[in-house]
Order: sequence, then C-alpha cells, then structure tokens
Amino acid sequence: MASSKSHFVAFLLIISLIVNVQSIRIMDDSSDCTFKGPCHRREDCYKRCGVKPPSHAALCVPFGDQLVCCCF
Repeated sequence: MASSKSHFVAFLLIISLIVNVQSIRIMDDSSDCTFKGPCHRREDCYKRCGVKPPSHAALCVPFGDQLVCCCF
C-alpha cells in the first residue's frame, strides 16, 4: 500500500514539473507581451498598460512565483 502511494506521489511530482516547464516555455515565447510590474487582478493592469477597461490588451499572468501585468 505504501509503495503505491509513493508511486502516485512521484507521478504527481513529475506531472507538475512538466506542466511548470511548459508554462515557462509559453511565457518565454510570448514576445508580444511587455511586462509592467506586479498585479493581483486584471483590473490592476489597466492603468499600468495605459488602456481603458474593459480591455483585452492587459492581462495579469503568472510569471515564476508571482503575478505580473502583461501588456499587448
């Protein structure tokens, strides 16, 4: 029983590492995005990006272990 639990935990760790690496690659490939500082919500980015709400030109996206404004 303990062996199957440890296999399951190892499987989850491997999957989380794969997902994390893929998300970093996606963020590195998005050259259209200009990062403009930390945020908590999308609304925090409207002023930083210089757009009026509601706008799809400002996003609050994960970058590393924090959220940052991404301006298009």
